[in-house]
Amino acid sequence: MKKTKSVLITLLITLLLIVTATSASAVELIFNPNIIVPGKILPERFISRHEVIKAVPVYRVLVADKIHWYTTNADQFNFWASLPKINNDGIAAYISPAPLPYTVPMWNMVKNGVEQYFVTSEANRDYVIGNYGYQDCGIMGYVAVLEDTANGNAQMFQWYRGNSDNLTSELGDILGVDTGWDADHYYNWVTGYISSYEYQGPQFRIWSDAAVLQEIDVLSPNGGETLTGGTDAEIRWETLIPGGSVSLYYTLNPEEGWSVIAEGIDNTGSFSWSVPNSPTGTAIVEARWTYEGIDANCFDQSDKYFSIKAGSGAQINWGLVFKPVDLTDLLAPAAPTNLTAGANILQKKPSLYWKDNAANETAYVIERKAAGGSYAKLAQVAANQTKYNDSAVEAGVTYFYRVKAVNGSFSSGYSNEAAATVFAMPDLQLQKPPAEDEEQVKPPAGGQVSMLFTLDQNAYTINGVTKTMDASPVSIEGRTLLPIRFAAEPLGAATAWDGTEKKVTVALGETKLELWIGSNIALINGSATLIDPSNTEVKPLIMNSRTMLPMRFVTEKLGCAVEWLPASRQIKIDCPME
Repeated sequence: MKKTKSVLITLLITLLLIVTATSASAVELIFNPNIIVPGKILPERFISRHEVIKAVPVYRVLVADKIHWYTTNADQFNFWASLPKINNDGIAAYISPAPLPYTVPMWNMVKNGVEQYFVTSEANRDYVIGNYGYQDCGIMGYVAVLEDTANGNAQMFQWYRGNSDNLTSELGDILGVDTGWDADHYYNWVTGYISSYEYQGPQFRIWSDAAVLQEIDVLSPNGGETLTGGTDAEIRWETLIPGGSVSLYYTLNPEEGWSVIAEGIDNTGSFSWSVPNSPTGTAIVEARWTYEGIDANCFDQSDKYFSIKAGSGAQINWGLVFKPVDLTDLLAPAAPTNLTAGANILQKKPSLYWKDNAANETAYVIERKAAGGSYAKLAQVAANQTKYNDSAVEAGVTYFYRVKAVNGSFSSGYSNEAAATVFAMPDLQLQKPPAEDEEQVKPPAGGQVSMLFTLDQNAYTINGVTKTMDASPVSIEGRTLLPIRFAAEPLGAATAWDGTEKKVTVALGETKLELWIGSNIALINGSATLIDPSNTEVKPLIMNSRTMLPMRFVTEKLGCAVEWLPASRQIKIDCPME
């Protein structure tokens, strides 16, 4: 295909020729753009541009040594890899970032905000949605079908692990979801035995490196030719693979702008151009390849300037007649691709990532809708930005997103649609820590601590001595919640509130408990566990500006025995003191 651009070499040769034939002042005229030749402004030296479509990596991380996540977005991958208990697990494959004549979409299916699964047909996509509860999180990229051995130099193999006894709720602190679903689909382009996984075989064809997948080259006029104004000239090009469409543009002076030759023509390799009768020595042609209306920024320009000499007809002033404009104003920006969205307990809000394919956008517009709703503009971010965090969300709601690039004249098509279910805690009024002069509950000197609490009553007893709380225990989801310091401090436990994370920490001896408002996951000495495996709706919450924690979970983890007395609606807690 195209050799290295030779603009610099050509200029040096020109310089040597000028030096031998003219004075040093003539050399200055050629290379100093501020010196004006009478009757003509010399354009800046032309630098030819050439862009191709390359396969992009599918990054993989391993979460808590249990489950794998995949993305084609480097920013998202780097964010994941920066989180605790998430490790870089290499590149699983390379896929196309844009559709090609032989590719099919690779849909990114996600279940429960945790497990990823890839399908390559709409039928399979709809099947796993309807039968297994997966969510369509958009097209991650494009691949070749397994039977197409002419394309893709590798296969994507799949392994499966489900209902494995060695998967624990340790994932909870990373995922922020019910970890009862513990399946993992592992993808890789190299086969091999993987302990505890069931081999599923090859699924589709991909690439093993960042291969060039599509390229277009301008063959003529490619620099140095002289065309005649008012006649027809053939523009020729070639592409690495056939198919798709081509758009052609030209300029007679890059400083004045560009004009359209033809847009959306068949990729036949040639087109007859009616050359404008406007003499110039600084003409350039650009050819751009697209497929299914998607401009993936695959283009080529003439390597060097070519010339147009006056024809037999009347000459025209190209700038006045064609009103050339900046090339970026002729082109709709390329649509972003590989949009992904995700939210978990560590992110606390959906994080969007996409691939910037445009070279002429002025901004990106992000649109959002809730499940069952209609799209509306959410935000607009600067050109070249490829991520956005959506903080205006509600817990428990599934949001759908799409992104488009815009410039002063055009909008791109939309990216793929991506969805995220918000597991983050909602914004709540936070409980203030107790004032310094507030009465603190003190543990007894020794022996056993016996406490008795009554639902909906603020009076309670410690070893028979009646005390009063500023809030009453309540029953929610069949579990008792109360301001936990009234049950923890009599045992000598320390409690702390982190308003930034909405987290309560309870520590006694070598035991440290961490619980988050709105999360059914807690940490016990750094290990994640469900607060109530039989009811995942049991979570700490805030009521009337007081943090309410599940009483049984906290006190039992601190070594106490808890007994429910249904007749009196009381909870009895006995805890030996060392």
